Amino acid sequence: MTFEDHLDHVVKRARSFYNANHPGHFLVNTIIPVDSPKIPPLFDFDLDHQLTVWLDHKLAAARSLWRAKRELDDDSIPAICPQFGIAEHSAWLGLEVQFQEDTCLPEPLLKSPDDLDRMTYTEQAKWFQYMKKGYEYLHTKKDGSFVLSNRGTMTPMDLANALRGDELFTDFILQPDFVHRLMKFLAKAIDWYYRHLCDWADEIDGGFVQYIGNGWMGPNFIGHLSNDVAMLCSTQIYEEFGFPYEIELTKKYNGSFYHVHNEKLHFVPKVAELSGLRLLEISNDPKTRLALDDVERIFSMSGIANLMLHGTSDQVRNHVDKLKTRNIFLQVSCEDRKDAEDIIALVRDRSRDLE
Repeated sequence: MTFEDHLDHVVKRARSFYNANHPGHFLVNTIIPVDSPKIPPLFDFDLDHQLTVWLDHKLAAARSLWRAKRELDDDSIPAICPQFGIAEHSAWLGLEVQFQEDTCLPEPLLKSPDDLDRMTYTEQAKWFQYMKKGYEYLHTKKDGSFVLSNRGTMTPMDLANALRGDELFTDFILQPDFVHRLMKFLAKAIDWYYRHLCDWADEIDGGFVQYIGNGWMGPNFIGHLSNDVAMLCSTQIYEEFGFPYEIELTKKYNGSFYHVHNEKLHFVPKVAELSGLRLLEISNDPKTRLALDDVERIFSMSGIANLMLHGTSDQVRNHVDKLKTRNIFLQVSCEDRKDAEDIIALVRDRSRDLE
């Protein structure tokens, strides 16, 4: 199968998945262990002069996985985008960044509510330019074996935490009017930034490849979206300061792909009410029960949303028949290529037809 044929095949199946009116449809992305080149820590690089060198390391590591998965008939598309830890999610608003071994974190910019009046979003911001130039460079490296994925963005509540730091958690109570002003500003800013991501990523049959899972998202989808802050707040705080602005943001799109953590799901029933929610990823956090071992609770908390769930190949074998009451995009860690081939065959066999 050529790369173009694989694209067509994946898009056709994904389109059927998102358009399905009944449960029991499964997509699957397999992850297999590979001997990849080590990616050096980001703080070893001066990105003003070595951005392309850093991206070459990322690309070399990605190519190892793509080679290992060549001709595997799963529902993923070889894809890459600039990704620097978490900075690209929030620092495009002009934040400085603190580099760490495995990620990089934004430094809060809003020291007081008055600073919001001076906030703006501009293409000249340093991390906006890193993303733009990163996409442009990766585009020059395309050779017909991969595409450029859409990195996705934060929800207003998550981005507010990056801008304000942990002061946000007392602002909810002590300065609610300020928080509402901040959320309104960020709902507009995120839409502005995400439109740029769509311009930089490769359009595939009107849609894009999503960063998480490397599956295909339909035309005018927004995702993935994250709201990690909601895990640390009451449901009432999320319903006042998060959910209304997520509605404001997502109503401009045909669909949304949303990411949450399985450590705390108390706000997820409200998330599942978002109009146009097309995929809800529930990740596996440390020291928590793995999602595929906890499907009854997850199903009860997530309405009727299509789900993205992560697990091992053995977990999928043990639980696949329990999953048929929902439509699920499975992210499966396999032991080797043969294990991946077996899992793909099993998931295809258990799924309603998507061809």
